[in-house]
Amino acid sequence: MKMPNQSLDRMLSLGSQAPTSSSPTAEQHAAAQERNSQTFRKIGAGACGAVFAPDGKSVAFKLAKSDDGSELWNDYKMHDRIIRAFDKYMYMIDDVRVPECYIFSPSTNQEFLDNCTGLAEAAQDVCNLPTHVLVTQRIHPLPSSTRNLLIDKYCAPRIKEEARADAANRDCLVRVYLGSLRGRTSPMFFSLRNFKLHLNQMLELQLDVEALANRMGTALAVMHWAASTDARDVEFVLGSSSAKTKTTRAGGIDLEKVEPLTYTGPPSNRFQDLFCRVIELFVLDFNQVRSITLDDEGVALAVQAWQLNDPYYPKPPGCCETPMQRNIWKTFATSYLEVSHAILSEEVGQEEKVLDLPGKFLLGISDAERNKMESRMGVGVQEGE
Repeated sequence: MKMPNQSLDRMLSLGSQAPTSSSPTAEQHAAAQERNSQTFRKIGAGACGAVFAPDGKSVAFKLAKSDDGSELWNDYKMHDRIIRAFDKYMYMIDDVRVPECYIFSPSTNQEFLDNCTGLAEAAQDVCNLPTHVLVTQRIHPLPSSTRNLLIDKYCAPRIKEEARADAANRDCLVRVYLGSLRGRTSPMFFSLRNFKLHLNQMLELQLDVEALANRMGTALAVMHWAASTDARDVEFVLGSSSAKTKTTRAGGIDLEKVEPLTYTGPPSNRFQDLFCRVIELFVLDFNQVRSITLDDEGVALAVQAWQLNDPYYPKPPGCCETPMQRNIWKTFATSYLEVSHAILSEEVGQEEKVLDLPGKFLLGISDAERNKMESRMGVGVQEGE
């Protein structure tokens, strides 16, 4: 029997494949087909709105919780701007995904809600209807096999069965916290919705944290200098791709060495498992993102946004506790600078004062993090006196 660490290492690795039959999406789709109806389920929520998805579909509906739709409109506008930037520089960053951004429907468009059979019913106890709606591509959750291993590894024994039975835990995306070493098991509460995986846990699982740091650096460079945004409060998560990928021919078997008339399909004997979903790094949630200018004021806004974000990004020098943290920062900073300079060279040419901005950003966050740490140490000294 494999230990949870060994299996989680494989299942959470970028590019690993998950059979579609083991995914909650496949299970939900089959159930929806049997009922011959479109059932919406709440799959997430935040300050801006609540997110619903129809079973078996690769689409998500974010509904504003309040009558003021300005934050949801900003989400739509910045999402569209960022995905256009990612599309433009796809040749540099074909390893970070942004969900497709489809449409916005204002609260005055009652017909749209009426035509989404089941959505209003699912949302009526959460949102004030009619309300504004943003429709995007859904990031598919991690498969049930991965969910079960996460529960085995990180859930307290007394609530494991409760966690397995909780329908909300089917909506499993993993937040990647490269800037935190505080991952631990809670004895009282466990949720796989936006499950926080901290650096110490990733290292224990032997995940390729430098690959994650490299991709984050690349993505942040595009959001800053191609999309001209501060990337405020965006999230980086591991999820399953929407597109199904064909598995290798004959399962990688050398047919010259196999007995004739041997079965060569997936072990499950299910045709559906000829196709799979791939574990990828996604960036999402753009409701707090602001525009920046290509100057020192823009850098200051980007530094401020960095400080307000959850600890997705690696810690800069001076705040690192281990050699591994320093290596992760170096990988992140190198990819950020390389992609930033390539983008700015294409966008504005060789204007030195603009090409210096990415370096100023890295210096700015290093200073800000060091000041924060010194402030905390000062408070500790005063309390101990």
